Amino acid sequence: MCLCSKIQSILEEPIHGGPKLFSPLEELKEPRRPLAHECLGEALRLLRQVINKYPLLNTVETLTAAGTLISKVKGFHYETSIENEKRDFEKALESMAVCFSSTISEFLMGEVDSSTLLSLPLGDQSQSMESLYGGLAGSESTLSSAEYVDTGSPLGDDVDVILQRSEGGVRAAFFYAKNLAKYMKDVTSYIEKRTVLEMEYAKGLQKLVNTSKSALTQEPYMPFQSIYSVALEQDQDHAHGVLHTALTLQQQTFLQPVNMRRLEHEKRRKELKEQWQRAQRKLLEAETNLRKAKQIYMQRSEEHEKAQYNAARAEEEQSHSGTKSIDKKRRAEEEAKNRAEEAMATYRTCIADAKTQKQELEDVKVNVLRQLQELIKQTDQILRSATISYYQSMHMETAPLPVGFQTLCESSKLYDLGQQYASYVRQLGAGTEPDISYDFQPYTPQISLSPCIRNRKSSLSSKDFPSTDNKDITGEERSVERRGGKGHQVHKSWPSALTEVDLTGSKDSAGFTETLIQTGSPRDENKRLASLEQDINGLPSSLDLPLSSGPFRNVGLSRAARTHRLRKLRTPSKCRECNSYVYFQGAECEECSLACHKKCLETLAIQCGHKKLQGRLLLFGRNFSEAAKRSPDHVPFLIQKCVSEIEARALTMKGIYRVNGVKTRVEKLCQAFENGKELVELSQASPHDLSNVLKLYLRQLPEPLMPFRLYNGLMGLAKESLRGCETGKATRLEDKGAETEPEVLAMVEKLKELLQDLPFENRVTLQYLVKHLRSVSEEEQINKMSPSNLGIVFGPALMRPRPTDATVSLSSLVDYPHQARIVEALIVFFDKIFQDSSLTMDKLLRNNDVRILDKSLRSQLTDERYRQSQISAVTCPQPMIVWH
Repeated sequence: MCLCSKIQSILEEPIHGGPKLFSPLEELKEPRRPLAHECLGEALRLLRQVINKYPLLNTVETLTAAGTLISKVKGFHYETSIENEKRDFEKALESMAVCFSSTISEFLMGEVDSSTLLSLPLGDQSQSMESLYGGLAGSESTLSSAEYVDTGSPLGDDVDVILQRSEGGVRAAFFYAKNLAKYMKDVTSYIEKRTVLEMEYAKGLQKLVNTSKSALTQEPYMPFQSIYSVALEQDQDHAHGVLHTALTLQQQTFLQPVNMRRLEHEKRRKELKEQWQRAQRKLLEAETNLRKAKQIYMQRSEEHEKAQYNAARAEEEQSHSGTKSIDKKRRAEEEAKNRAEEAMATYRTCIADAKTQKQELEDVKVNVLRQLQELIKQTDQILRSATISYYQSMHMETAPLPVGFQTLCESSKLYDLGQQYASYVRQLGAGTEPDISYDFQPYTPQISLSPCIRNRKSSLSSKDFPSTDNKDITGEERSVERRGGKGHQVHKSWPSALTEVDLTGSKDSAGFTETLIQTGSPRDENKRLASLEQDINGLPSSLDLPLSSGPFRNVGLSRAARTHRLRKLRTPSKCRECNSYVYFQGAECEECSLACHKKCLETLAIQCGHKKLQGRLLLFGRNFSEAAKRSPDHVPFLIQKCVSEIEARALTMKGIYRVNGVKTRVEKLCQAFENGKELVELSQASPHDLSNVLKLYLRQLPEPLMPFRLYNGLMGLAKESLRGCETGKATRLEDKGAETEPEVLAMVEKLKELLQDLPFENRVTLQYLVKHLRSVSEEEQINKMSPSNLGIVFGPALMRPRPTDATVSLSSLVDYPHQARIVEALIVFFDKIFQDSSLTMDKLLRNNDVRILDKSLRSQLTDERYRQSQISAVTCPQPMIVWH
């Protein structure tokens, strides 16, 4: 805001500088135009320094507003000081300030749209700004901006006057019009060829995607497989967009209208040229007649002069000649005189006709030049519209690409080495490899011996092999125990009934029990490997979900989809996941009648409510009181679910509420909330997407959470807290207990009094939300979200002025830091402002909703109650899938 004010003061000096600047030009020591250009250059240098320091502020809107301001400054008539031009200048200055301030606000709130950023090469970051005012500093090497910036060039009437007074002006105008038609033909040829190349590229890209998709997804558990799958989808969407854009350019926005305009331009130009040539031919014919009449007139006059001379001479010689000769001379003189007079009359008539044709030619000249200028302007208008449409289409086509590539880059950085290999090994599900034991087996005699020999052999055996039994039995026990009693047979050295019973009975059962104790907690093993199964978008692992069975065993069902009893869809219905109709390959739940595409089961976020699912409920942009009354806690369920999920998983996530989520996923979450309401399952959603949904819900409320009637009071309170600061910096809000500054305590008390006027639902929801924000700020060292940063993000979401028909002014943008200060005070002094919060907290305790209690409140619960609630919260029933 300080930069905008400085630029405004710099530029208003030469325009509204006082009586001296508006005195006649000869009374000034130096002209005002160079002074204004110097001030404009200084203002743009300031803007360039800020953009060089903060590249995210280098947006299309900022440079467009700067270009408009430059054109107004250069086109201003400093000698006449027209009021309309002053108002246009002020409007351009205010538009630039508003645009720059809006960009700064979006930058601070983390909402800068990357599609509007200007990508400049390294070492040339000031190229765009310098190109806007390259002519101010006397640089001759900069590209000419006369085509785009009004530098005081003559207006339309002045152009016609210049051409009328110039020799060959009409010919030059027709020459330009003809070259313009040729230029349009060249432009359309370039665009047409480029469009054909892009269409060929898009078709080739689609073919490549179709052939590569099956190859890349053929073998599961390959590294970066999901990354390349998303890349293939992006390429498919990009190719489709290129084809659609090319078709639009060919039929609607560029080639067809420009070609039609070129033909019409040529037709009109030829008509005007024929009109001009017809007038020229008439004048040329009149001039030819004039020359002939003049020649005849001179010749007849000369003949008359000769006849007159001969007659006079004959009269002098009358005495010598007869009367008959004199009469003949006189008649000849009379005839010559008549012919001379007739030639003179014809000559005068031709002169008048030539003058008339000359005047008509001048009139045709004026008319032709005016119509040519109109024709050129109309052609320029079509070209401008087509060019704007073309590059806007190119921008819309290519803008998502950098964002998508950046997302893939960031996602690739999250991959752990060997992650997919570990997943592959885990899904094998093969049994434990049997432990093969190599034991000694003595020879058993096959021939019956006499009793005495048998006794001698027995005594010999017992002496020679004193410990074979013990070793074999011990080895057998260990072998059976290691195998966990899975029934595998082992070769025994001394088979006997007693040993067999002991091994297959007590030993097997003990080993089986021990094995169950060691391997009976797969959730602990899943938690140990959860870091290897993190999704590239920050989604949690799904290893702890039960495996699907039945017809969907080859479909990766989401956590929410596994809570439904699915069967084949019987009648066409609308999919609750993608909002399109399902005709084939669909599934529906037997209990809640939810319908869904088979492919949408992988991303379904609506759980089964074990009763018929209600219709879609519009949540965003609806009255807050209606949503609050539907909840028993008077806090809308959307806020509760988003907050509880963020507190469970993302309190320590860096940049929570500051970093934006992916737009497509945010839209899907909003749609899921409207379709499934409280049944939406959020454990697999990205925390940044959840924070975006929460902010979007608050901003789209018709009346903010802190109503319009309190806005002036809140802004006045914030301004009053800043008024006493001599240095211009706000006092840091910090709760020091009894040592807190009196001014800060007074502000807190006044804020508490203002909040007493809030409706009950608004107050309870505000308390719930601020308590959550305080929990986020307590992890400031990790998530980098201090109370002041949270105030910047949530200030415009919780309060805003009442909308009017007027455009956004600088005064409304000045309120941003005041809004942030109010939210910061609510977070820092939460305990002092919301002292009557015990009723709401007791109500939450009675509801036993552990997910929405913060960690300070959880510590007050008994260990047994907390453990039981956690067990019930994470328990997921085995899905029951029925296919008829």
